[in-house]
Amino acid sequence: MKALFPSRAIALLMGVSLLDLVLTALLHSKGLIVELNPLMRPLLERSEWLFALVKSLTILITYAVLVWYSRRNLVFVRQASAVGAVAYVLIWSVWFVSVP
Repeated sequence: MKALFPSRAIALLMGVSLLDLVLTALLHSKGLIVELNPLMRPLLERSEWLFALVKSLTILITYAVLVWYSRRNLVFVRQASAVGAVAYVLIWSVWFVSVP
């Protein structure tokens, strides 16, 4: 397990990212949300499946880079992943609460 996730913070960030992917595609398919990310919005408007594919690829690339770099600087990767996961949840929470 340590080889797959050198830090629990990486696993947390990946989990939050995958949850975001699923919730965004699901809620958009029901017409309940609009994607705020201007780079991902056109993909999501075209197809939830296209959005999911591209988002999955970005998550996989991020994961690969984090695992690779963790061999050089595990402390940095752990901290960056933790900050990223917290920021992700905060942004989602603020957005979710502020949407009428």
